[in-house]
Amino acid sequence: MPKTELHVHLEGCLEPTMLLRLAAENDVDIGMATEAEIWAAQDYPDPALPHFLDYHYKCLQVMAKPQDFYDVTYAFIETCRDNNVRHVEIMFGPMAHLERGISFADQFEEMERARSDGHRDFGVSVLWIMCIDREHDPAEALEMLDLAEPYRDAITGLGMASYEKDNPPNKFLTAYQLAKERGYRLTAHCDCDQDNSTEHIRQCLDELGVERIDHGLHVLDDPALIEQVLRDRVALTMCPTWRPRDPEPRRMGPVKRMLDLGINVSLNTDDPSEFASRHMTHMMAEVLTRSEMGNDDMVAFMRNAFEAAWISNEQRAEYLSELEAYASS
Repeated sequence: MPKTELHVHLEGCLEPTMLLRLAAENDVDIGMATEAEIWAAQDYPDPALPHFLDYHYKCLQVMAKPQDFYDVTYAFIETCRDNNVRHVEIMFGPMAHLERGISFADQFEEMERARSDGHRDFGVSVLWIMCIDREHDPAEALEMLDLAEPYRDAITGLGMASYEKDNPPNKFLTAYQLAKERGYRLTAHCDCDQDNSTEHIRQCLDELGVERIDHGLHVLDDPALIEQVLRDRVALTMCPTWRPRDPEPRRMGPVKRMLDLGINVSLNTDDPSEFASRHMTHMMAEVLTRSEMGNDDMVAFMRNAFEAAWISNEQRAEYLSELEAYASS
């Protein structure tokens, strides 16, 4: 099946072999010395989000020199090719690296070089979504936008991620207003099972003016939000990620309800090197095996994703044609 992915974090694509290699090269102690220890550390206890984020931010510290950003990006694009992902919109979080003294230029120029090489070598289309870390100060988000300005034409969207507690979306209203003025497409995380989830979704829609919401499960808690996302065709990039301790892919019941309601909902891997759900082909196969979803549902999710992608209509038509050919075969 031809695929696209709209919700995946570059820093969550550090495969264990590369994680261990970069930790050794850059003398970073991640507290894990083998792949088995890495997989074991990914069985995040409840509440999962803060434990996951602790792991995530610990691991990304191994990205310490410009070449590392190239290597992680290029390797992930190759993995996309192996999963028949035709187009991917990769989120990246400059703030976590800026605070460690790695300049925006050193990060992004190597990522862009890998994007170009990856397209040449693997035929995968890549767009960039720059993410605000919502635990940082709003002034840092504005500074990040200014640092990105020389690369404006290469960065398609602005997003927002990380821990939501005490960090509502409108904390970064000014940054989103500036990003909109500068022509960025807009999305934001509204994670699952967080405090004030429906209020955060309302802020994203009504104040920040986003076109997509990353996760957005709690739209289902409010009929008015359901009506709004249907009316405005707001896309929800859901991630049925799971840990080793989980008996099945998470949240597929609500995701199926979204699909049946006609919401533009898609399936994405989020951080494929940091969850047992892994990359797209494995994740979708497991969803088929371990939920009540069928292949027609998988095609519908992919159709939604191609429709919601920030690509040209010509590119969209090409991918949708490939998908329909697959569906009819």
